[in-house]
Amino acid sequence: MISPEKFRANEFTMDDNVFQSRKVVDSEVSIQALEEFEKLKNTISNNGVSVYSIKDDSLHDTPDAVFPNNWISFHHKNNAVIYPMFAENRRLERQSGILRKLSKKGINIEITHDYSSFENQNKFLEGTGSMVLNRKNNIAYCALSNRSNEELFIKFCNDLNYSPVLFNSIYESKPIYHTNVLMSICNNFSIICLESIKNLDEKNNLIKSLENFELDIIDISYDQMCSYLGNCIQLVDKELSPILVMSTSAFKSIKSNQLSRILKHTEIIHSDIKTIEEYGGGSARCMIAEIF
Repeated sequence: MISPEKFRANEFTMDDNVFQSRKVVDSEVSIQALEEFEKLKNTISNNGVSVYSIKDDSLHDTPDAVFPNNWISFHHKNNAVIYPMFAENRRLERQSGILRKLSKKGINIEITHDYSSFENQNKFLEGTGSMVLNRKNNIAYCALSNRSNEELFIKFCNDLNYSPVLFNSIYESKPIYHTNVLMSICNNFSIICLESIKNLDEKNNLIKSLENFELDIIDISYDQMCSYLGNCIQLVDKELSPILVMSTSAFKSIKSNQLSRILKHTEIIHSDIKTIEEYGGGSARCMIAEIF
């Protein structure tokens, strides 16, 4: 997790992120974001999951550094993949020395694939924002958008031995900018906003894929998606039971029948990150880059 020292609403991501506030940012926003970050980090660590918290102390303009999962993803045996970013100032996040800082904490990472050069071709794939991975069964899901290029997605799947599932998703007449806004894959269930997928063939193909792995499909509404219920992540550390991490706004949006189904599979923890959600246009899942 990367602390949001320079947090603000990033003007370079507003055009295609309809979830991001256009309000003028006051001087308190960065302070509030830092407080929310600390509370979420502590909530996770207090529930037994190891958190490597790193300060964003680079000299670069990195207002979205709190969302590290977009430029890097980690895989088994401390391998990592680097990604091409749509917003120019988000590309600076790769220069923050994160891997060096992780090494000082005893985590030595090997970069196995680096796709960042595709920025020169205006082709982007923003990590586990653009893709939702079923790591257990090597299935990758991707909703196409300006930030999620089909060619690069297929290349990732070929390079890392994932089977691709492609589809289109829409909200307010625009493609949803990141797949992880509308869906999450967990151990025995999936949370997904099916109404955002308008093409019936694509929707049925996606449902069939989830059902093939016996995942309980918890279908959420647009309103729940806008509360970031789809932007949650299930974590596990050592021999602990899985924990589903989400924001308080997401938790409050869960209907009673959905809650009972989720609790059959996992414990839920949540923390209030409304400032980060409002001005950053992302939530709890975006703030976590899980290490294997």
